[in-house]
Amino acid sequence: MSRGYYAESPPRPLGQRTVAGITAALRSWLEELQATGGYRGLVVLHSVSPVYAGSLLARILRDVYGDVLCIAPREAREPLRGDCSRLESPGAIDRLLGTENSAVVLVVPRLLRPNLLAAAAETVRGGGVVALAVPPLGEWRPGGDESIGAYRRYLVNRLGAARALFWADYDASIVYRQALPPGRAQAPPGPESYRARSPVHRRLLEAAATLDQARALDEIVLHIRRRGRSVLVTGDRGRGKSGLLGLVAAYLAASHMVGFVPVTAPSPGSVQGFFRVLGAALARLGVRHWTMERGGLVLGVAGPWFHFRYHTPDRVEPGAFTIVDEAAALGPMRLRRLASRSPRLLAATTIHGYEGSGRVLAKMVEAILPEPRLVVWLEHPVRYPPGDPLEEWLYETFMLRAEAPPPPRWPPGRLEALELDRVKLADDYTLLSRVYGILVQAHYRNEPDDLALILDAPHHRLYALLADDTPVAVVDASLEDWDTAYEARIMPDLLAQASPSATRARGLRVVRIAVHPGLQRRGLGTRLLGYVEEQARGMGLDWLGAVFGQPDVLGFWRRNGFYVVYVSPLPSKATGEHNIAVARPLSGLGEEVVLTAARDTLRKLLLAGHSLYRGLTAEAYAAVLEGAPELAQQPLAGLTEEQRHRLSRALEGQLDVEAVLDVLWLLLVNHVLASGGLREPFEEKDRWIVAARVLQGKTMSDIAAGLRVSLQEARESLRRVLEQLAAMQHNRLA
Repeated sequence: MSRGYYAESPPRPLGQRTVAGITAALRSWLEELQATGGYRGLVVLHSVSPVYAGSLLARILRDVYGDVLCIAPREAREPLRGDCSRLESPGAIDRLLGTENSAVVLVVPRLLRPNLLAAAAETVRGGGVVALAVPPLGEWRPGGDESIGAYRRYLVNRLGAARALFWADYDASIVYRQALPPGRAQAPPGPESYRARSPVHRRLLEAAATLDQARALDEIVLHIRRRGRSVLVTGDRGRGKSGLLGLVAAYLAASHMVGFVPVTAPSPGSVQGFFRVLGAALARLGVRHWTMERGGLVLGVAGPWFHFRYHTPDRVEPGAFTIVDEAAALGPMRLRRLASRSPRLLAATTIHGYEGSGRVLAKMVEAILPEPRLVVWLEHPVRYPPGDPLEEWLYETFMLRAEAPPPPRWPPGRLEALELDRVKLADDYTLLSRVYGILVQAHYRNEPDDLALILDAPHHRLYALLADDTPVAVVDASLEDWDTAYEARIMPDLLAQASPSATRARGLRVVRIAVHPGLQRRGLGTRLLGYVEEQARGMGLDWLGAVFGQPDVLGFWRRNGFYVVYVSPLPSKATGEHNIAVARPLSGLGEEVVLTAARDTLRKLLLAGHSLYRGLTAEAYAAVLEGAPELAQQPLAGLTEEQRHRLSRALEGQLDVEAVLDVLWLLLVNHVLASGGLREPFEEKDRWIVAARVLQGKTMSDIAAGLRVSLQEARESLRRVLEQLAAMQHNRLA
């Protein structure tokens, strides 16, 4: 049967069979899959009762594999209870990521989240299967009832490209497609023949899952013994990165090199593989140890002289070593804090996979870790053989290895901005992969769910700038107003915190904007953003906005007429950074809403800088304070007689600037309020220093270290700003 697209009509059945024939065909296919020597496969079974189909699949797979994990929504779990070895809810998938299964059945009566499918597949060992029990093909809406149908269209297309697939309708007794890869799987080389250069114990080397792991363990031990400060383990999902950290931890414990060691990751589920390998390695070495568990999760492994314990990313208590799994998912700011507080750091991060950090953020992680630094790459999967068809299908379908395509020849003959038809895009894999490859450059994490959202969410819009028909810049945007579903209503809620009129305004939020990395700084982002603004005005919208966590992109938005309308008072749990919202008014109502929110945000940043916003870097804090003249507002009360006296003495050199810090605070706050921002006439570095010391209350030593200036330079900067502010006040009074 053709492996082409099935979008225009349902796939042509391979043949009509009896119900018994369907089950027999599935069993035969499973036998052939197992004969490949370790390749994994995908089963899709349609039925008017996905619960019944799931129960049938569970019984067949349990006969073949001995055990089967079923994942189903609450209303579907009770009928499955007798047929599954284990039964879990879709919300438990993060907890299951550290486990291994021979077969997983997903009962999906409605929404099929790509994250769920990808994560479930990550737990399946070689020779196993992921099976989907779903509604009949004509009724199947994997994107949910509100979807536009593009995700379904895309998914059906991609099933036609799977190399290890059994796809059938049980009720209609139809097999749509059967496929298996030719030849037998080849296992990756094992650690048996590896000869270490370090003093790592032979038993520990033999505990490695692959030659990759053994070699990396040897390199890391040598690096640690040579007083290296940090290690970064990278690789695609399923390469044994967590396991390698567990082997290194076992070496440290067995060598009496550690006592207390904090272990952190985005969630406790993310470190189950680490703790499992650590326990097994300690047992192999004969080291007495015990585990600490809560709610079915291992939260620590301890022994007579050592203690490895999980900490949430925001509550890490540094030890001699700190272990960080899925480091990229913590975000650069939080990782910088960990790196600055930890004497030595062992980290792992996924390049491509379920977490989807990608190479952009992985390179940022590498740059953050302190020198001397060792970076090791794991190539071979540990649960299944190289070239696995299920991994290949998942990575290609959900674009987990998405990279920007080669840039077109420049300058182009024609540049054209347009809105992309997402339903048509679902049929054009090449164009979609190019668009998505550019779009992933603009975000820390790119999960499988993101692709379905971009394709299918009814409130999303996708815009592109084409150079001779090749995408070079992309915008994913979301229509939002007060009637938008709460989980998708971002900007209206933020604007409404300061402006009551925000509940009447409608707008377009730029979820992501990205320019091809090889063509940046040519005005392409601005050009596409201008087109998006034209479309928003044509729709009668009131504002154009964006929310992001990277302060270094704030200049781009300011140059395009956007105002800072919100800075989150607490760092994001996902990234450790303060989210920043910006907006540009498009109507009279929009101007009222946006400027009201921007003025309120400026005032809040000033008055709460020493508390809510103290965690921002000096550069980021000064950047969000930059403001604009139209944000000018009423200053606070003026100086008292006593404050003016102390100011006069400080200007004469009789008092240090620290003695008049309260005066400097009031002068600075009033200047920013009256002028609408912290800009001229101060030099950039002076703005950083005065904002950090006077408004955030940071110590001079912290400022000097953070900005790489001497204490003397920092003191001179404060005095220079004090003199400038005093002169400006004198001129106003005169």
